[in-house]
Formats: sequence, structure tokens, C-alpha cells
Amino acid sequence: MMRNAQLKVMPIKRTILVVCIAIMAIGVVLTTNKITALSERLTNGQSKLVWYMLSLSKEYDALITLLERYQGGKSSFDQLAIQHEILWSRFPVAITMANRGDAEQGHPTALLKTLFADLKAYESRFYALRFSSQGMSQLIAHYRQQRQLLDGFFQQSLAMPGHGYREHTRLLNQLGQLTTVMTLGMIAVGATVLMLLALDAKRYYRLAREDQLTGLHNRHWLFDTLNGRYVFNTHSMAMLVIDLDGFKAINDNFGHDVGDLFLSALAEKLAMALPPHAVIARLGGDEFAVVMPYQRDDESRLLARVLIDVAHQPIPIDTYLCQVSASVGIAHGKDKLSGERLLTHADTAMYAAKRAGKNQYRVYHDTMQPPNGKRHSREESRFDEATPWVSGRSQGDAEQTSPNA
Repeated sequence: MMRNAQLKVMPIKRTILVVCIAIMAIGVVLTTNKITALSERLTNGQSKLVWYMLSLSKEYDALITLLERYQGGKSSFDQLAIQHEILWSRFPVAITMANRGDAEQGHPTALLKTLFADLKAYESRFYALRFSSQGMSQLIAHYRQQRQLLDGFFQQSLAMPGHGYREHTRLLNQLGQLTTVMTLGMIAVGATVLMLLALDAKRYYRLAREDQLTGLHNRHWLFDTLNGRYVFNTHSMAMLVIDLDGFKAINDNFGHDVGDLFLSALAEKLAMALPPHAVIARLGGDEFAVVMPYQRDDESRLLARVLIDVAHQPIPIDTYLCQVSASVGIAHGKDKLSGERLLTHADTAMYAAKRAGKNQYRVYHDTMQPPNGKRHSREESRFDEATPWVSGRSQGDAEQTSPNA
């Protein structure tokens, strides 16, 4: 039932995951198309030329600042030369862009060519500053005058409808807004996808360590726990292996559905009978294991008696009254005893309880040997479990068959 409920949730999560991925894909496509259209307008429009000319003004500002610092002895001529070359390299690009522009928009081809020719004419004076600072003030004043010519064109461009700096700025703002929306949308969708994946990972982690029939821990959890938490601390641990006597008869007589319901109900009763510091796991089939810390040896014996009594109580399943007994093996941890060896000892003691007549417990001691000298798997035959001494009758019947009969 628990597994069915979990499986019903899976299609819902998958649907949400697919919808989120679809929304993200559609949003990326639409936003990318819009950004591409804006980028084309930014790269092909007259506004790019004006924006580029604004960058020329900034290069002039940088050159003038370095000249003033060089005049005060705070900058080297090499820094000046680099900035001069940067300014020089900007002009051919700007002139090419101006030649491609619309003549009706008053593109500044003539202005740019004049400024570039002037920059070439003053080149010799500029490089003469390496050897003498004479005429530096006049050179600074000249560059400021050139800078003002660019400012004049820039101010005119502000009044150009649909072009110029304002248009460029508007397009850049739209581009920034779209990029922000797309980024936030992708973050939101990505966070949703990651959350769903994290929930699935958590669910799969739980499924890997939880028995889906009974809701108890499974054998993988038990071995991980024994190899991890208790591997160096088994000297104060007790292991109880519980094997149901005659459970196979319930499956054979009433069907596996009844057997599954019986195991689930019995597992809940066994778990409720444990002390707070003990944990129980289903090893598989009709076999369970309990791990508990102890201070006195009789604690595990008392718990074994309780578990045997709980397992022996009849449990109504549908129209049947099912009853089994339990054989319990107990092993106490010792120094340098691994968790897996502790489980093997408890399993050996459980076989001894079965050989002694079932429905009882045995405590492991060194003289005990498992059948055939090895631990049997739960699939192997265990002392004729199909014998009819464990049975379930209809609740309408007047009498029940005792497992001890």
C-alpha cells in the first residue's frame, strides 16, 4: 500500500518536471529571439555610431588626463603613447561606420576625418614630449578643443528622433530587462527542477534503505549500519535474528496477498514491542533482525521472549485468522567483533532454536555451528516450513489450530 501511494505521486512529479522544462525551453527561445532582434538594431542602427563617438570622447578625456599627470611628473610617457595609439585606432572604425550611415541623418564623416587628420598632424609634437615638455600646455588645449567638437555632435544626436544616444540607451535598457527576466525565469525553473530532483533523490535513497512491504529498514540499511556505526563498537550491542515458523503455509493456503498483509501487520507489532533504543530491519522474506545496545545479558533475553509472544498472537487478515510462531537467535557483541560476524552468530543461534523445536530463543556460544557450516539464505528450505501446524482459519470457524499442536 505504501509503495502504491508512492507510485501515484511519481506521475505528478514527472508532469511538473516536464512542464517546468517546457516553460524554460519556450522562454529561452522567445527571449533569445527578442534579444537577437534588439542586438541587430543595436549593431546596425545609427545609434551605434553615436555611441562609438561617445567612446572617442572618453578616449580623448583619458589622453588629456594622462598629459596632465605627465606634466606633473605622475605618469610615464609610455602610458601616454599607449593611450595615443588607442585613440588613433578608434578613428578608422568610426569613419567606416559613418560612411555606412544614412546621409539624411547627418552622419559625422567629415568631422571624423578632420579630427583624424588633425591627430596625425600633431603626432610629431606629441612624440616630441618624450624629450621635452615644451608646448605641452598648448597640446592639452588643442586636444580639449577636439574633444569639444565631438561633444557638439553628441549634443545634436540627443535631439535626433529614433536615433542617437537615447535610442541606443532605450534599446540597451530593453536588452538588459529581457536578459534579467530570462535569467530570473531560468533560476526559478531551475530551482524547481532541482527541488523535484532532490525530492526524487531523497525518495530513491529512502527506497534503497526501506522495506517497501513493511516500512521497516531493509537488509541494505542493516549492513550499512553494521559496517559503519557499529563496526568498531559492537562490544555493547546485541543482535536478535527472528525467523517466523510456518509462514510459508499462510502463503500456500491463503495466497501471497494475505501473506504480505500478515507480514506488514506483524512487522508493525514487532516494532511497537521494541524498547526506544532498539531498531528492527527486515532481512527478507519472513526474517527480521533487531539491533540494540545492552548493559546486561538478560535484556536481550527478555526482549526475545516479548517478540516471541508478539509473533505468536493471531492476526486477522480479511476473513482469515493467521497465526505463526518465531524462532529467535541472540548474539552479544564482543571486542573486535564485526557487525557482520555478530549477525552471523545470531543467525546460527536462530537455527539452533529451530532445531530445538521452534517458538523459542537461543543465545549464541562458540560451540554452535550453522547448518552445513555456513549461513543459509532465506530462499533455502528451513525445517519444513510448509507443515500445517501453522495455519489460519476463517474467523467464522469455532476453533483454531495452535502452532504447538
